[in-house]
Amino acid sequence: MLMKSIQYAAIFFAISFLNFSTLCAQEDTSWCHVKVKNLIGSYTGDCKLGFAEGKGDAKGIQHYTGEFKNGFPNGDGIYYYNDTMYHNGSFQDGLKEGKGETHYLRKGMPDSVIKGYWSGDQFRGKKYITYTFSTTGLFDFTEITPSNHNGSTITIELGTTSGTPNGAGPSGVVLSLVSLVSPNGCILKMRSKMESSFKSYTTFELVSFPCKLFGTLSSNETFELELYKPADWKVRLFQNK
Repeated sequence: MLMKSIQYAAIFFAISFLNFSTLCAQEDTSWCHVKVKNLIGSYTGDCKLGFAEGKGDAKGIQHYTGEFKNGFPNGDGIYYYNDTMYHNGSFQDGLKEGKGETHYLRKGMPDSVIKGYWSGDQFRGKKYITYTFSTTGLFDFTEITPSNHNGSTITIELGTTSGTPNGAGPSGVVLSLVSLVSPNGCILKMRSKMESSFKSYTTFELVSFPCKLFGTLSSNETFELELYKPADWKVRLFQNK
């Protein structure tokens, strides 16, 4: 009889401890940090390695409820900027990115609503546009793509169908990047550069977005590029020469 009482007591203690631990894990999120300054205050929700991750609710000067990743609003959510304005849509690193709608509340009247797509926290219209590009050159192939994950690099690949294979034979058109500058100072440094007879690859580290870039090629052709969202970008320019 005594043994059974001890067993029941042990089971009751274990269940009570698990319930208490679960309750504490759900309620104690004071150690879980949010990286957006205006959202720092109180947080309830999922955490990972000390930062908001998963579904959560953060309140500071402003208020956000939705999906988090690494302490930032990432994914779908609602961001309340003040008492008269909120955005319902997709976010990346705390910025509006993707499809959504911004509501402006008007007393006694229906909300004024802007619907469409955002990139780099700016409204881009009815289509999802993540960059703008213009060039003085005529390229047979142009491809500009961001990675699916956050990043901070750009790799520029230039190519032609002619060249000087292995340094032998008649010289053709070899295209390379002469310079890349940023009027808003978003280039940190060149990470790597590689050139072959037909192609050249140059990778730069970037420090901020949106990022404006002006490039000059060995053919004296130029291009202008503005990247809206944080990503690892790949730019491919090809001439059939």
